[in-house]
Amino acid sequence: MKPDEFSRTALIVARQRAAHQVLDHGSILYDPFAMKILCEDEKDVLQFANQHPLASIGRLFTTARSRIAEDALSRAVKRGIRQIVILGAGLDTFALRNPHGALEIRIYEIDHPATQASKCERLAKVQIALPPSLILVPVDFEREGMGEKLLAAGFQQNSPAFFTWLGVVPYLTLDAIGRTLDYMSSIQNSEVVFDYMETPETFSEELRQLEKERTEQLKKIDERSVSHFESAGIATILRSHGFCTIEDINFQEIASRFGPAVQGLAPGHAGVHVVHAKH
Repeated sequence: MKPDEFSRTALIVARQRAAHQVLDHGSILYDPFAMKILCEDEKDVLQFANQHPLASIGRLFTTARSRIAEDALSRAVKRGIRQIVILGAGLDTFALRNPHGALEIRIYEIDHPATQASKCERLAKVQIALPPSLILVPVDFEREGMGEKLLAAGFQQNSPAFFTWLGVVPYLTLDAIGRTLDYMSSIQNSEVVFDYMETPETFSEELRQLEKERTEQLKKIDERSVSHFESAGIATILRSHGFCTIEDINFQEIASRFGPAVQGLAPGHAGVHVVHAKH
């Protein structure tokens, strides 16, 4: 990703979320802001959603991982957590849809400065104001630690926090992943939901070819997918950072649970997982 450009992958995820509203009526994750924040016509979103026969699998995974994260977040709020940190927020709209508005919750969105600027421009264009509970924290994950930036933004280091880290881990080096987990584990009673990818060899043949094409496209826009893991490897890494309760949800489980809600879901094994871990 170029320093002065917003994330193209963030835009792709936002289009998938918007396509889910149009094609699947938000049956997994209802998001009334998904189309608005894109500033695109419905026909453009449908064209994006139908440009590849396996696009429905991406639509399923993108919305299902957000649903899993937001369900876990709601349970954490009931347990008393009042700090939410969204890492690599992109065009995420949770802060606009926040169902816990009556509580004194602080939502910290961390992302690359250029991506955050693009998000603010899009919201301003459709006259949507940032809610007072939202604090934007610009950070370049590969070059900066987020701890100091969060503290400067008012984050309470000694209070528990819930982290969502969706669509980020595959694009980070192992060192950057380790540094981020180090910080999360320094927060007492922290929780995190993130997703990761197995090696493409575990994918179905069709999806393996799609992943190859996606990797080539990412190279063209100076983004890259660099980290792949096995379930046992992820569990080992998390335990080494002090996370003791680990739920690892694979794609088959996601397809079984949420698949019927996605129109025209293509068959195929995708080696993607969503993890919910507690420290």
